[in-house]
Amino acid sequence: MKINKIILGLILPLVLQSCLFSEDDYFDTSSAQRAMASVEECKTILESASNGWHIEYYTGENAEFGGYNLYAKFEGEKVHMASEMPTSNYQVGEICSSLYKVTSVQSTELSFDSYNELIHKFCEPDGYKDPGYAGDYEFVFLELSQEKIVMRGKKRGNCIVMTPLPIGLDWKKSLLTIYDLQLSAPYATYKFKVGEEEVLMTRSNHSWKVTSTDDQGEKIVTSYPFIYTEQGIKMLHPVELNGVSVSELRWEPDSRSFVSSKGSTEAKIEFYCPKNYRKYMGIYYLVGGRAPVQASITQNVEGFDYKITLLSADLAGVDFELRATYNMDTDCIDLSMQYMGVYGSYHVYLLPWESNEGSLTWQEGTGLSGYVTSKEGEKLKIKFKDNGVWKIANGIAISGFSGSPSGENYQGSFLLIANPTLVKLF
Repeated sequence: MKINKIILGLILPLVLQSCLFSEDDYFDTSSAQRAMASVEECKTILESASNGWHIEYYTGENAEFGGYNLYAKFEGEKVHMASEMPTSNYQVGEICSSLYKVTSVQSTELSFDSYNELIHKFCEPDGYKDPGYAGDYEFVFLELSQEKIVMRGKKRGNCIVMTPLPIGLDWKKSLLTIYDLQLSAPYATYKFKVGEEEVLMTRSNHSWKVTSTDDQGEKIVTSYPFIYTEQGIKMLHPVELNGVSVSELRWEPDSRSFVSSKGSTEAKIEFYCPKNYRKYMGIYYLVGGRAPVQASITQNVEGFDYKITLLSADLAGVDFELRATYNMDTDCIDLSMQYMGVYGSYHVYLLPWESNEGSLTWQEGTGLSGYVTSKEGEKLKIKFKDNGVWKIANGIAISGFSGSPSGENYQGSFLLIANPTLVKLF
């Protein structure tokens, strides 16, 4: 299947302009008066939605991480906000209040400059050279009415659409419905199917990824962002296959598919389990430390990740459990930095380790990628190397902390393995 069978059904203009808030010397009033009037108009409309606004908030360069639902009500100088995404201090649908302001510089702008954990979660970096969700908290107004507000992020340039929430809508119930739908569709690999035509898609955050190969043999990854709804998903741009264009699809849990029907033609994005996913389940020895550790690999989310249970009396008498993900590109398993839970008085993490200097990292996104070294007919053998984020990891550590991972909280490591290798027993 060629990638050109999927096309964007809508391309945003390269230059978004607004005649509502532009400077024009032909007006009778002064530029300062017009700016002040624009600010007051925006504030009045922001406060006009009696049950608040639904913000479709897209993140990342070219919206590569997809869209997220935020509900917001503006009152005076405060904004009250709830999100579909839980944070450290707020559950789904729980309200966080902060300050906001509308100003006029070169254009009329909305800024959430007082810290609000729900929106700033999308704007904060996850670590060194990792932008996280790469979102915005400052926006330029492009379109303004009581029925719809369109803004552009000042830094990333994504379009943010706001529409009034229906009177009587329960914020928390609505956001929990969206959140629960996401939990019921945790899979990472799907096929977009229209009739007999199909294209393999992988989900990363709130975006579909399609990999193709150009004329020079180089891989090209194209993103198709979407946002979850109470019924399924809505694409940022319509997506097309075999002449059928779709923009909204409902989730059908029984078939594990997002489905859109137009007349007699059905388009669906259907769960697909990679054929080699199951071969990595079994009993292994994890070698590279002082002594081999027996490990059991079982299914967690089908087609996506695994549970790895380390079984050893040498590990403080604890059967540690961690997660590994299936990597479609390498057809192997990956280990990422992760929180493993509380054991005794310790918060335990799986961390990448650089064995020569003894360095550890707890930066989000760091980890090791697996690759198969055994030949056909031999026992399956998997070795690991740095996944390219930290760049120097050659081992793993299971380490304990008195709180969140930091140098001050570090209490020691239960297990250190340089150059880890998994050898499958059966």
